[in-house]
Amino acid sequence: MIEVTDEDRFLTPAEAAAYARRSIRTLARMRAEGRGPSYHRHGNKVLYAFSSLRAWMCQNMVTPNGVSQ
Repeated sequence: MIEVTDEDRFLTPAEAAAYARRSIRTLARMRAEGRGPSYHRHGNKVLYAFSSLRAWMCQNMVTPNGVSQ
């Protein structure tokens, strides 16, 4: 049996929004504007790779002195 880790998981827009503390609508708007976390489209279904979502959140980290990393 293959072991699936959190990094390998795919999240629905609702799960991704909850993890990122954004609304589902905000993620949809970001997709339409060509920004935000990368995602996969399978037919009419949108899925976010947990690892991509986490990387996107880390890219937007701000240090205490106000400089983005």
